[in-house]
Amino acid sequence: MQDALPDTVIPRRAGSQALRLSGRLPGAALPRLSAAFRQVEALRVDLVFSEAGTDRVLVTGQAQTRVRARCQRCLEEFEMGINADIEVEFGLPDAVSAHAREVLTGLDDKLLLSEFLEDELLLGAPMTTLHEAGDCYPPGAIEEAEELPPARRNPFGDLTKLLGNKD
Repeated sequence: MQDALPDTVIPRRAGSQALRLSGRLPGAALPRLSAAFRQVEALRVDLVFSEAGTDRVLVTGQAQTRVRARCQRCLEEFEMGINADIEVEFGLPDAVSAHAREVLTGLDDKLLLSEFLEDELLLGAPMTTLHEAGDCYPPGAIEEAEELPPARRNPFGDLTKLLGNKD
């Protein structure tokens, strides 16, 4: 596994070589992701470029990182993972995928790897950052619940209303 990733690749050339890229990209190389989250760890990347027909290159793989985010429910910071499963085709400008994949233009252009991976991670990030259900509560919700007297429920209370009060 190589550790350093190249800055750029040309998709057609990478596909013809069946290039496999594995390594890490520092969090500082992802400015838009860093703007959305408090702290971004190094990105772990595993990509495979392959030919997918005439004038097409298929890019598959995964990109994973961990970030610190603010929970929108309780407003506390927490750590969460962002995973992007990548399955994209590069083709000519009017190309349409036969497999319902996203087709990007720029088959023969230099692809800035950090921007491409950052786009995929941002698409894979949740729209709202929240702890798992039940792990947190909105500010003040616990205090309000503690202030309420415990409700005593009589399961047969409605039955007595129906039968009438017979003393």
